[in-house]
Amino acid sequence: MKLRPLVLVLMLAALSIAAKEDEYREMRELAAQHGPMERYGATGKLIAQDVSYMPSRPKDLDFFLDVYSSPHEGLQPVIVVIHGGSWINGTKENYNKVFNSKYLAGNGYVVFSINYRTLPEVRLKKQAEDCMAAVIWVKRHAKEYGGDPERVGALGGSAGGHLAALVAWASDDPWFKPTGYDGPLDSGVLAACLYYPVIDLDRTFRDNASFLGPAVLAPIAVRRFETYHQSLKHLSPVNHIDGNAPPTLFLTGDQDELKLYPHSVEFSRKLREAGVDSEVYTAPGKDHAFTAQYWEPEAVESARRTVEWFDRYLR
Repeated sequence: MKLRPLVLVLMLAALSIAAKEDEYREMRELAAQHGPMERYGATGKLIAQDVSYMPSRPKDLDFFLDVYSSPHEGLQPVIVVIHGGSWINGTKENYNKVFNSKYLAGNGYVVFSINYRTLPEVRLKKQAEDCMAAVIWVKRHAKEYGGDPERVGALGGSAGGHLAALVAWASDDPWFKPTGYDGPLDSGVLAACLYYPVIDLDRTFRDNASFLGPAVLAPIAVRRFETYHQSLKHLSPVNHIDGNAPPTLFLTGDQDELKLYPHSVEFSRKLREAGVDSEVYTAPGKDHAFTAQYWEPEAVESARRTVEWFDRYLR
């Protein structure tokens, strides 16, 4: 029997979600063994939960965000955090993004960690537009939480790194229409930190075609539902590398099983060649999503590097 592409996507998504549930259970057990995030420097506090950034859909969980901060006077710089999950799962509650959020908040930032819609509900374009809409909302409401709307950065990991790169490098692309908004709006940021990001979509899919799990197959299967190669010039951040990009830090393990470490090194170099400040933090011996184990020294050091990077450009 020949499966229709959409059925295949749904089946792959279901398998991936089931695998993720097992992974999360294991992570909870490991986290309990290693102790709370505060022990590793993540001292910021959750000050607002499940705030909608989409006024037209105030009860839709996909448009919720959480806010992290710590006691401070005046307005502090703002970071928008975008979770990963192969574009098909994950939430703002992902361990590594909670750790990033608390770590940044404990170091003087107001952090907005967001949800967004995922495959197969929406295409990649809509996911980027959700994230851009969140940045617009954050800039309009940052002061309500003690944040400075004039000093905003973005952080994301894996698929979230792909989306954060689009927010940082492609917000001026008129092809993107931030969800719920009309006309040109400011969804750009002043600095970005990208954990093991997918920067060249087509190359990443091709490089990993031999050992795929469902999490990587799903975005490939969905190609039939969008004019993939026509939209690739917009959806692939590599095509937005130019001198207008904000300073960008890459943080990647040199044993990344998705072969993304060479990408981070290459694209950081291309940014520098375009006149943009860019560096790579290399987590030696670490694979993809190494920050899920927030207690590992490399995860803690990477979080420290993000604070250092944002301090350089947002303070």
